[in-house]
Amino acid sequence: MRSEKEGVGGSGAAVAARGPSGREKVSAVEVQFRRESPRREPEVPPASSFACGGGTSKPREEKKTVLSKVVIRRLPPGLTKEQLEAQLQPLPAHDYFEFFTADLSLYPHLYSRAYINFRDPDDILLFRDRFDGYIFIDSTGLEYPAVVEFAPFQKIAKKKIKKKDAKTGSIEDDPEYKKFLETYCVEEEKPNANPETLLGDIEAKTRELIGHRDSAQDAAAVCKW
Repeated sequence: MRSEKEGVGGSGAAVAARGPSGREKVSAVEVQFRRESPRREPEVPPASSFACGGGTSKPREEKKTVLSKVVIRRLPPGLTKEQLEAQLQPLPAHDYFEFFTADLSLYPHLYSRAYINFRDPDDILLFRDRFDGYIFIDSTGLEYPAVVEFAPFQKIAKKKIKKKDAKTGSIEDDPEYKKFLETYCVEEEKPNANPETLLGDIEAKTRELIGHRDSAQDAAAVCKW
């Protein structure tokens, strides 16, 4: 299902290429990861010179944002979660792994993707070096170079623990259910009417309806005269 990337080809290659001058050229993905690396130090804004009273104000400390959630894009559309997990082994310690199959409405751009939240930020760059530009091969032999980057949305969904219903298995003690059972049993005990009785009831009802119809016709005839 996958093959190792060869050489330094591809926009997402982890190994940097060297130009004619011998200087190392850094890929765009490498620049992005360096710029958004979880190990970067927070920048402290300069102190404001417009503080009230002419005094110097303390610089505000910028909150340190640790990026830990990555997304693997451009995976084969026929890939399953189990197959991807098997190919990513050994996978570093993580507390979130979510896989999304290809959206058929986006044809012909059909790709699967996966999100992983790592516990140790140092594992992110190692994972990137392994699978950014890694070529996955589907069942038909088509090649899909993967792209690894930080997920735009860093929060992870929390799994809701379903509470056990306290009423589970208590229907036998429910008053309404007991009342229903009593009524149901009484209805079953009633003897079923025989066919002759039922036929007689139907004939009587039919004669009653015919009588009402004849009376209505007679009344209408009198009104005409």
